[in-house]
Amino acid sequence: MVNSMDTYLLEIPLEQTARNLALQFASEQANPQKGKRVYFNTLAVWAVNYFLEWMELETDIEGGDSWNPAMRAVLDVADLVLPGMGKIECCPVMLGESAISLPEVRENRIAYIAVGFAEPFDKVKLLGFIPAVEIVDETEEISLTNLQPVEELLDYLDRIELAIPLLQGEIEELLSDFAGDDPVQARVRENLQNKSIPEIVAILNQVYRSSEKSDWGYEGGKALAGSGSSSGGLGNKETSLSGYQSSDIDTKVEAKLNRIAKKWMKKLAEIWGDGDDFALS
Repeated sequence: MVNSMDTYLLEIPLEQTARNLALQFASEQANPQKGKRVYFNTLAVWAVNYFLEWMELETDIEGGDSWNPAMRAVLDVADLVLPGMGKIECCPVMLGESAISLPEVRENRIAYIAVGFAEPFDKVKLLGFIPAVEIVDETEEISLTNLQPVEELLDYLDRIELAIPLLQGEIEELLSDFAGDDPVQARVRENLQNKSIPEIVAILNQVYRSSEKSDWGYEGGKALAGSGSSSGGLGNKETSLSGYQSSDIDTKVEAKLNRIAKKWMKKLAEIWGDGDDFALS
């Protein structure tokens, strides 16, 4: 299986039907430059969709903006929908280029994958991927040297898919318990509601893979607080909920998120395979 997969990853043939569809999408654009971009975006999405279907993962190629005539006319987009999980952005890379350019639209992305093209453009190579949670908002391109192997994408997606039902139940229960006006609970509730469940799973997966188990609670809480909050995270000193100064409740919010993350990380470790070695203190 590994040998056949390695060979398959090297080259994905682009069927004539795919090239014809890409030409059709390209011909609808306002100018040749835009048409060329749409052409390669379409083939990149088609190739990644072909690969994921081959790996028996559910996709919805027609559900993305890249397959929507109105959206692809105004956006530089190459998104592939994975139902219930989010989108993978399929980034074309021409021979000789050393980085992938990130699109202006990044909502609901769970990963970016580089798709390599070379003449005569009858096949492509999947060059690697990077989880969306590893990219800061200001980043415009990612060096190919920073990509993870495509083989690890499958493990990454499996982890997200496994964890979503668990975290969905945990989050729904927590938000129900945090329905009052307590400023600490309100800040935690706001923070979590501003993230999708796949995003939260991906954040905790990154902590799981990059931190010592003894630090999972602290690192997980910090990561959950560090993105997606309209209140600006734990460092915001402006007056906010119920007339409190954020600095007055930051410590309590951080402690609450640490405890939540620690609980969730233990449960995720159990379904991801390391639960026997992780004990809550």
